[in-house]
Amino acid sequence: MLYKTYSCSQGSFKMAAFSLQLERKIETALVTSGKFDGSHACLVAATSGGNVLVHSPHRRAPPDPVDGSASGRLAWTGELAELRIGKQMSDGVYSIAVGKLGWLTEQRVVVIGGNCSVTVLNSSGVEVFWTVTGDVVVSLAIFDFDGDGSNELVLGTADFEVCALKGDSIAWEVKETAPVTDLIHLAGRQFGYTVGNGTVGVYEIGQRLWRVKSKYRVVAIRGYDINGDGNEELITGWSSGKVDARIPATGEVVFRVQMNASVAGIVRADYRCTGRPDLVAISTTGEVRGYGTGAMPESSEPGDKVRELLAKKQALVSELRHRAANPIHFGSRLAVSISCNNGAANLALAAAPGLFVHCAIVFAEGVFEGETFVTRPSRPSGQIDIELRPPKDVPVDVHVKVCVGPMGADLLQVYELTRQLPRFCMYERIQHFEEYPGVDISSQNCGVTVEVAERPQRLAIWLSQNLILPEDTEIEVPENGPGTGSLSVCLRGLRDGKIHLFEVSATGKLSLRTEDSNFAGEVIHSLAAYLGLCELTTEANFPAEEERMTEALERLEGLRETESRLRAGEARGAALLRNLLVRTEDARILGDAASAKTRLSQLRSVNSDLIREHEIGANSYADLVRTLRELNAAIQRVARLRVGKAAANAVAKCRMAIHDGDPRALVLAARLG
Repeated sequence: MLYKTYSCSQGSFKMAAFSLQLERKIETALVTSGKFDGSHACLVAATSGGNVLVHSPHRRAPPDPVDGSASGRLAWTGELAELRIGKQMSDGVYSIAVGKLGWLTEQRVVVIGGNCSVTVLNSSGVEVFWTVTGDVVVSLAIFDFDGDGSNELVLGTADFEVCALKGDSIAWEVKETAPVTDLIHLAGRQFGYTVGNGTVGVYEIGQRLWRVKSKYRVVAIRGYDINGDGNEELITGWSSGKVDARIPATGEVVFRVQMNASVAGIVRADYRCTGRPDLVAISTTGEVRGYGTGAMPESSEPGDKVRELLAKKQALVSELRHRAANPIHFGSRLAVSISCNNGAANLALAAAPGLFVHCAIVFAEGVFEGETFVTRPSRPSGQIDIELRPPKDVPVDVHVKVCVGPMGADLLQVYELTRQLPRFCMYERIQHFEEYPGVDISSQNCGVTVEVAERPQRLAIWLSQNLILPEDTEIEVPENGPGTGSLSVCLRGLRDGKIHLFEVSATGKLSLRTEDSNFAGEVIHSLAAYLGLCELTTEANFPAEEERMTEALERLEGLRETESRLRAGEARGAALLRNLLVRTEDARILGDAASAKTRLSQLRSVNSDLIREHEIGANSYADLVRTLRELNAAIQRVARLRVGKAAANAVAKCRMAIHDGDPRALVLAARLG
């Protein structure tokens, strides 16, 4: 039964323009809307039973209802219809967006986010663009990211990355702290994003304006002018059932309501046929609420405001009395230093003589579980050390609050400070790699070589800015003696202990000897950004990586042959099954019980063979998908070793080599781009 209420004025529905109850369990994040008759908005959702549910409040029922259980059509019951599917579908599509991309001539294209790849199809289903990504593409948005009048493609991946694609090149990229689950374009060049750890925020022209994090998960985001000021707010639906609206520029909450269960989805739809879309929220229990532009939350009672102000007054009076009884040492200072110790970046906080550190709160995005670390020594100490281990090679802002005061003091002075960990803070400079047994990086033929045509002194400055070096020390280029005019710097990774050797000649030729292609890619992109280079070609040699790519390609060819044989076997089995069914039915009609029994036995045998072959085929297909993902990830690493057109050319050559099954061409593309 469907319960519907319009213009409620009491209870929890006071602000809703309309509300109704579908009495179905709705799957999270599988909600949308559409006009299936061309004029009336409908709500579409996936139910927990594996069906597609459609609600059309303005539908005119046909004279003869159609039962869609067998025909595959929608089966209507009043305003509700269900398309019965009843099973889970599995494929390689993780996100879809439709729009106009500035670098393509097609007016509208379909962008498909897949396993480490992005595929673009035109209106005829023909592939017009393809590229690789670092991981599964879980969110997509199409809009004018840089304000040049043409649309870019912004995508979020499961490896925490958000990037803007402009044709074959990456116009912008940033790392988040968890998979980027949703993207939505707002006004101008602003876009909202959500992260799998409960974070929602807004970027503008590549700069983050704000972010908030909750213990609850973000289910859906939309843009909608909820307060009627002419500008869209960022609407967020949470797993707690809360729906709120924030001003995109500041993150200020201007609207908040609570549903009776977790939000399943949020859509924009003209559900009341007023000519303007409503904001429609649906919960996992089937509750639907609609809000129009200008909807404002219920104001609190005057008594609540008075009690809130009295509580603030009491807290301020108490603090004034406390300050009068316990004067603070305003002349105290806090010394802060960052160094590399014990396999981590070490943050040291030291109080002035006679004072002690009682407590420290450290906020570092992506470094700690929950992003915040609190340390409180059992006995206040003059200095405390905090180990920081960023999991990725990106700059990290560290915000610290430190409580300092005398021993036994009731009132402490709080210092707030911010430091930035450099991009390669998890690598320490060592003087001689010979100190580490079994390591001779100088003789290993692996790494990348690039001509940057830049003075070694400038590259030394770049290295100094991206590493943690001892105080009052910098990386310098020798002006006399051995190695005059050149640069040689040896690093040891604090995560894995691997050795990396930088060598820069006087002519600006950079050679990075390393076994880690991921580290090499981060170095190339950091260097290109520092020097302002839009194009950078390298020669790369990673024998272990090349061997894995070759093995994956050979495995892919074998899996393709297996897939072809299995499909042929399934076709033969299906034909035999149909033939046996006809013969069994003939025997039944003729009353030949012995023949019918024989045919049924044969049917069971063929059916068992088909089930077994299907299981083998399913396992083979899973291996095929894993192998393709492995190859796509390898192509992404190859592309990361170049910048601009060189990266796009490397992707195209690798893809062609995989298509032709040519391992030699694949290795050459990985080496030379």
